Amino acid sequence: MIRRQVASRFWTSSKEAEVMLFLVLFTMAVLFAVALARWPALGGPKLTNSAASPPAGDPPTRATTLEGALTAQLVRGEINRAQYQRALERLAAREAEKHPLSAPEKGDPSAGA
Repeated sequence: MIRRQVASRFWTSSKEAEVMLFLVLFTMAVLFAVALARWPALGGPKLTNSAASPPAGDPPTRATTLEGALTAQLVRGEINRAQYQRALERLAAREAEKHPLSAPEKGDPSAGA
């Protein structure tokens, strides 16, 4: 009878310990995943693609197109996303005005199917 009480008490404690261990490990795993996902936003090391970045001795090249200049301003934080989108909309409208697309005539054999 005493053995059964001791075994019963031990089993309950062991189950509680297993549940507690699982909860602690699960919480640690979730915290690790969140920290890993937020690492760049928290100011961690920035991974760069060495093939995409220019060599250290060469000065950075300037944008040769308006789209490139707008993208550079967006990346540097000089303009926000809404300003960037509005500028590209105006640029596209100006481009459509200068060089409108023409649809082929109905009987044109080069028009395809």
